[in-house]
Amino acid sequence: MDTKAPVFVKFDAYKDIMDITSLMREKIKQAKFLLDRIADLKAQEDSQLASWTKELENVESSIASIDRSLSQ
Repeated sequence: MDTKAPVFVKFDAYKDIMDITSLMREKIKQAKFLLDRIADLKAQEDSQLASWTKELENVESSIASIDRSLSQ
């Protein structure tokens, strides 16, 4: 059955389908926006965590230096 026959759809059903697809496109647009926002927040979080890690390493280094000075 390779023949292509026209598909007939009631106008009301067609309008409903168009409304639903329009709504789906809008929801997809919103989801993409939210995913972009989450990615931005994650990048900020990762940056802050890296900064805190570096600060802790500096404090740890300072304490080790103080320990060495006091043990001499």
